[in-house]
Parts: sequence; C-alpha cells; structure tokens
Amino acid sequence: MKKLLVIVMFFGVFGIVSAQNKTSFGLRGGANISNLSNSDLETKLGAYLGAFVNIRFSEFYALQPEVGYSNQGGETKFPTADNVEIHYISIAATNKFFIKGTGLHFIIAPGFDFDFDDTPVSLINREEGNDVTFIDVSIAVGLGYEFKNGLTIETRYKQGTLDVFSGDFHDFSKEQLLYEEKNQFNEVFQLGLSYRFNF
Repeated sequence: MKKLLVIVMFFGVFGIVSAQNKTSFGLRGGANISNLSNSDLETKLGAYLGAFVNIRFSEFYALQPEVGYSNQGGETKFPTADNVEIHYISIAATNKFFIKGTGLHFIIAPGFDFDFDDTPVSLINREEGNDVTFIDVSIAVGLGYEFKNGLTIETRYKQGTLDVFSGDFHDFSKEQLLYEEKNQFNEVFQLGLSYRFNF
C-alpha cells in the first residue's frame, strides 16, 4: 500500500515537471464531517481549505496536486471529556477520471496529512505538541462535476491508514489512556467547491 502511494506521488511530481500545456491553478474549500474509528466519539463538523494545480493530460484524465489545511477529529458526548481537535496540513495527488463529453469525474486521491500542532512553528510557541501521530497516510475516493466556467462541486470520503494515537487506545468516556492493541483511524466525509482559474 505504501509503495503504491509513493509511486503515485512520484508520477504526480513527474507530471508537473513534464506538462507544458493545459495547466491551471485553483482554490478549493468545504466542510469536513469527521470521526475516529473504534471510538465512542460523535462526528465533528470542520472545514478544509487549499490550493491546487490542475494538469489536464487528456479528455479523460487530469492530475491535481493539492496542498491545504484540514480540521478533523471528533466530539465527545461526555461533559467531563475533551473533544479531539486535529489540525492537519494536507498534501495529496488527486487523480480525476472524466466521463467522455461531460464534467462528471471520479476521484482517487492518495495523500499525506501532517499534524500542525507538532510542526516546528507550533513547538516553538508551545512547550510540546499533542499526542496525535505526526503523519497520517490517507486515501480518498469521490465524485465531482466540473462546469465549463471552472467551478467544481465534489464530495470525497477520506480514510486514514495510520493509527491516530501511535498505537495507544484512547477511552474518551473515562479520559484515560488504555494500552491496548486497538487502532483508531481518521474517517472524513468532505463536501465542497473548487474553482479553477483559466489563464
């Protein structure tokens, strides 16, 4: 799985370097409905914002490298426990597969999410980061529709593949750490808009 993600990211960088035409820049944003698997948390409403470069190789395929911010986590239903608030810097190599003659397309987007609270900038401002794993490797699948004016509406389901808490299990109902072999993964449903500028 990890080797496949590295290969896809490699071809993404190669595509940016080699593409001469049909390249455009854009912005994207929308809502995150997120949670953690194997937890008693409830879904959390957050947001994502970012920028992208769209490289249209053919009528059927476009590669869209993306970078942005994603607010994820979950909300506790217990008054004495804390919500899980995770701020990620996200990098993705989004692959768009178009249906001929339409703006309808399928999305496959492998990516990396870096916990912003553990970045050097945040660590300078705070004595220590949080106990969230610094990096998550994610895969997103989705569906979108791109209009001729560059506006796109899309929905994605994004699944993390690395344990959010480095192998430790959090029992949010009791506010204590239980050392069990039970992984908790990011699960995010995204709904949003993007706009591609045609220069």
